[in-house]
Amino acid sequence: MPSTSGSTHSVDTAVDRNVSNVRWPTLDHLAVGVRRWEDAYPRFVGELGGRWGYGGVAGEYAPYQLVYGDGLRMEFIAPDKPGSFMDRFLEQRGPSAHHLTFKVPDLDETLADLRRRGFATFGDSRTDPIWTEVFIHPKASGIGTLVQVVRADDETIVAEGAFSTAPADFPRAGTPDREMAIVGMTVSDLDRAHDLLGRALLGDVIEAGDGWFFATWGRGRSILVREPSSTPCSAGLWDGASAEGVAFVLFGDGDLTADDLAADPARLVRLPDHADTGVPVWLA
Repeated sequence: MPSTSGSTHSVDTAVDRNVSNVRWPTLDHLAVGVRRWEDAYPRFVGELGGRWGYGGVAGEYAPYQLVYGDGLRMEFIAPDKPGSFMDRFLEQRGPSAHHLTFKVPDLDETLADLRRRGFATFGDSRTDPIWTEVFIHPKASGIGTLVQVVRADDETIVAEGAFSTAPADFPRAGTPDREMAIVGMTVSDLDRAHDLLGRALLGDVIEAGDGWFFATWGRGRSILVREPSSTPCSAGLWDGASAEGVAFVLFGDGDLTADDLAADPARLVRLPDHADTGVPVWLA
């Protein structure tokens, strides 16, 4: 977890001081690379009502998280040193989605299952007993986005005060907080994506069609996955999507499904593109 630094002030915080460790795999957050923390404030705080979760400097990078209801969080990561991995990421790809994080109750068990299913991992870190992790490279996962798998002792993290207050320039939300509902993804290998998300990481695949499936880990924690040739729900939903990886995030009722969107595509509204964060945003 990141340490805290810099000036802070008191704002409404969404951190649950009674956080408990997960009992099954869960989709925890989507991380986006940005050049500066404040680059995400207009869109994800002002327009979408994100509330401060926590943040701080963690070595050569500085992440912070915004909370939307009880579902998926958004994390924004800025480089803290020139030449850092996040600095290189931004040089190569610009502001954009960096990784998806899943929390699991037993990292060794999940890692063994990933390996049985042929998913190569890297970055196995066990030096901090309250935060252990591995990564799956975008090319190995089949989903085009880096995957982080974490076993976190959230109770200890909270008890040790790892959650920071917001920085002095953090704005108050300009709208009541919305819910994160769905992350849209374009994948190169649908079967492999299903094996990763629906089997190794225990997502509940509740809907599927020709070239797509919908997996969920509970309210506000769902992924709509498609092959490049498929346009589930609405062709317009995928306009301008990257060839592989995170295509969009959708804010709306946390229980929305693909069938709900397909039944009423007119409800979908795309926000104007936001170059400072790079991730297309839809409202439903």
